[in-house]
Amino acid sequence: MNAEKNVYSVKELSDILKSCFENPYFKNISVYGEIYSLKLSSRFAYLEIGDQGQKQTTSPLLKVAFSLFYGADYHMEDYKIGDVVQVKGSLSYYPHGSSVTLWATQISLLQSQQGKTLLLKQKTLEKLDKLGYLDKKTKKQLPVFCRKVGIVTAVDGAAYQDILKTLHDRFPVDTVLFPCQVQGKSAASSITKAILKASEYDLDCLIIGRGGGSKTDLSCFDDEKVCLAIATCKVPTITCIGHTIDIAIADRVSDYRAITPTEAASLINPSLEDIHTFRNDIYSKLKSALENIVYDKEQQLSFFYEKIKHLSPDSKIKKQREKLTIYLNKFEVLRKQIIFKYQSVYKDLFLKINNIWSNKLLNCRLQLDSYIKRINMLNPANNKVKSQIYLNGKLVESIEQLKKSDTVKLVFKDGEAISEIKEVHHG
Repeated sequence: MNAEKNVYSVKELSDILKSCFENPYFKNISVYGEIYSLKLSSRFAYLEIGDQGQKQTTSPLLKVAFSLFYGADYHMEDYKIGDVVQVKGSLSYYPHGSSVTLWATQISLLQSQQGKTLLLKQKTLEKLDKLGYLDKKTKKQLPVFCRKVGIVTAVDGAAYQDILKTLHDRFPVDTVLFPCQVQGKSAASSITKAILKASEYDLDCLIIGRGGGSKTDLSCFDDEKVCLAIATCKVPTITCIGHTIDIAIADRVSDYRAITPTEAASLINPSLEDIHTFRNDIYSKLKSALENIVYDKEQQLSFFYEKIKHLSPDSKIKKQREKLTIYLNKFEVLRKQIIFKYQSVYKDLFLKINNIWSNKLLNCRLQLDSYIKRINMLNPANNKVKSQIYLNGKLVESIEQLKKSDTVKLVFKDGEAISEIKEVHHG
C-alpha cells in the first residue's frame, strides 16, 4: 500500500472488492428479475436479469451463471426472455474482468410473461401494422444495379468493414457512411437522426444495422421512432441486426432483412461472377435461339425453293420431257414387239406383192412389145405400102369404112395430105 492515505494499487482494490462480494453475507442469497438475455451451452447457462418493467437500456443488470457439470439439470430450456424468475446462489467477483456474477444453484419461475418491454414492442407492432408498414405489398424493390449505397452503423464497428468489403468484392459501388450509436441510451435517437439524414441524399438503397449482440444491446431497433424512420425512408432499406431468436421491429418494417452485415451487402448488386455467369447463360440462350431461328428459316427457304422449283416452267418442261422419254421408250418397245410379231406377215405380203408386181410388169412388157410391133407394122417407113388412109385418127383398112363427104388423111412415105371423099365405089 502506498504511503499516501486512500491510495491503492489495482490489485489491492480488487482484493478489497473480492472480499466484499464474497462475504458470507452474499452466500445463498435470492434475487428476482426479468430475463433480458439467455445463453445455453452444454456446460454452462448464462442469464442477464434486470428489474421488471424497467427499460433494458437503463435497468441495472445482474449476470447469473449455472454450472451444468455432474449431471446438474435446471431445465433452462423451459425459460425464455421476458420471464420473471427468482434465482438463488452466491456472488463471485472476477478481478480480471471487473465483473460480478451470481453463481446460482436454484431457479424458479415467478411469472411467465413477455414483460413490459415485450408488451411495448407488441403495441408498437400493432401501431405500425395499422399504418400499413408491415404489409409486404408496400415493400420497395431493390434496383438491379445500385450506384450509391448508404450505411447506417457505428463507424468503428466490424459491421461497417464487413459491409464495405463485401460490397466492393462483389461489384464496384460508391458508399456513404452515416455514423451512429447502435447501443446504449441514446442509440435509438442516434439511429433515427442518421436515417433521416440519409433520406436527404441521392441514394439507391440504405443498409441499417450492427454485428449482432444481446437482446438488451439490440433493444434500440424496437424503438418506434427508429422503425418509423425506416418505414418512411424513400429508398429501399436493408436491416442486418443479427438477432435470430426474436426478430426486431426494424426487421419487420424494412424492405429486406438480413442476419449479418455480410448477408445484407450480398443482397445489393450481383457479383461479377454472377454477372459473368448470367452473361454466359444469356449468350448460350441467344445462340441457341438464333440457331433455331436460322434452322427454321433454312427449312422454310428449302420448302419454298422446292415449291418454286416444282411450279417453275423448267420443272414442268423437264417432267414432260421425262414423261415423253418414257412414252417414246414404251412406244419403241411396242414398235419392236409389233415388228417382231408381224415380221413374217410382212415378209409374206412382200413376197406376194413382189410376185404380183413382177407378173404385172411382165404382162405390161409383153403388151408393150405387142404395141411396139404393131406400131412398127403400121409405121409407113417400115411398111411396104406406099400410103395409108386415116379417118378420125384410125387407120382405114377397108373401103367399107368410108362414105361420101368423109375427110381423110393421106399418109405417104414422104408426107401427108387431107382429102374429101367425093364418091365411094365398092368392088
